[in-house]
Amino acid sequence: MERTGATRAVRVQWPAPGVITPRRSHTWETAAAAGVADLNRLVRLHPSDLLVLVGVCSGSRVIYDWLEANPEQLDRVAVVGMVGDPFRPRDKWLPGTQDPGGQGVAGRRLGPIPDRTYWVAVPGDPLSAIQADSLLRSAVRGSDLAPDQVYDDILDDLPGSRAKMAARLDVLHHPGDWATNLRRRVDEAREALERYRSLDYATRYESNENGPSPYERLVTLLAAEASRGGVAGSSAAPPHGRLAS
Repeated sequence: MERTGATRAVRVQWPAPGVITPRRSHTWETAAAAGVADLNRLVRLHPSDLLVLVGVCSGSRVIYDWLEANPEQLDRVAVVGMVGDPFRPRDKWLPGTQDPGGQGVAGRRLGPIPDRTYWVAVPGDPLSAIQADSLLRSAVRGSDLAPDQVYDDILDDLPGSRAKMAARLDVLHHPGDWATNLRRRVDEAREALERYRSLDYATRYESNENGPSPYERLVTLLAAEASRGGVAGSSAAPPHGRLAS
């Protein structure tokens, strides 16, 4: 994070479900609330500094929740970066990168300062670049766990038949999802889950085979925006999170 112009970078620790603690020990809401509390503590420790905020995967919720709960602090935020965001709007991706397609599996959140927020996603990421009609969105809406933990739960006992897969994806609780092409959509959900299990998406964000990696491009842009915002020498407080893997 020093490339953003910040002299201090602090990682906010929060109890991510299934990472440090058992998967169901914390809901996504309570885990994010712990992250927000930690971020509040760090912000109070540096009352005169501008902020560079970076959300990664399900940790992006910490950033959204903190920004919305602290409107009086928005002038202090120089720039926000979102990596693999499950709330990514379908029309938002990093300048200079290709349209990753789709959108975040958890729905759309712009946050209160979209003009200072930048999203990076890679094509096919089952968390941040899922199709709008994906049945995985039903599964996420029907759970109190973070999206990546919902995926892990399903993969622990992946149903064999389409009918069982549809039931596992919580389609029955969302009748509007019983649209045409259900077979195709069930198959696409299964393929996305298997892709999530088999591909290391963290490496895709860090791959530099065709020039700077998506993550490097984001950091370069954050550094430029932070410099224009006069953030050099400030405190950066990215929340804890993990990339889809």
